[in-house]
Amino acid sequence: MVTNDNEILKYCYWLDDQFLAMLKKQMKEKGIEMVMAERNPCEALRGEIGYAEPHTWDVICKHDAAPWYHASRYAGKTLVVSSFTLGREYEPFLETTIEASSFKPGTFPSQEELRQLATDSAYLARQPEDWGKFPAEMGEAIVEGLSKMIGKPFGKFEDLLRTWTAVHANFVNPRYRAGQECMEAPYSVADTTRISSCCAEIFNLVDTKEKAMLVRPCIGAVIVNVLKRDQYYLVRVVSKR
Repeated sequence: MVTNDNEILKYCYWLDDQFLAMLKKQMKEKGIEMVMAERNPCEALRGEIGYAEPHTWDVICKHDAAPWYHASRYAGKTLVVSSFTLGREYEPFLETTIEASSFKPGTFPSQEELRQLATDSAYLARQPEDWGKFPAEMGEAIVEGLSKMIGKPFGKFEDLLRTWTAVHANFVNPRYRAGQECMEAPYSVADTTRISSCCAEIFNLVDTKEKAMLVRPCIGAVIVNVLKRDQYYLVRVVSKR
């Protein structure tokens, strides 16, 4: 049986400079320290409340997460992630909430099905222009690092990038969904070692029209120790359009 514990772990907001300054002032007055993401926007998930300013996306996530951020309607805004709800004045800026889920997919796509997802025309029409444009040496370094992590050869970077793309595609134009007990949410179609830039879904940079998504963390979010490897998280979209 699938369970969602209904305990909201994080509330995710997008704020402009004015509201960010106001929030910082309020938190300082309450003695609450805000964690500032420095190299990875997922670092905003640390602590009771954290934030990632626009420049953060271009540090180590320049070729995967950053294109989604810059192409989104939140480009130029600051991500704020909190373990508690902010004041009523921030309600219009609440984008998603995150809960743990026991969901386990009945099946994953085959390599051919992943290829079909990654080349889906409806997805490609919305894929950011600069998505996945890694320098060759960087791609090789990523594969080498993952090979060391799992203790066996990992394959070619072009195959890994195809899987990364397929994962995003299943949220943009879903083919694989959970059952009604999980709101028929589209889900991540790979394991953590083959997922990149889960922030595109967790913070809804993909601008989904779904009510919820079942998202596994990318390897970067696991490395910075903010999400659990291969755990599915139910991401509810609560923004008001």
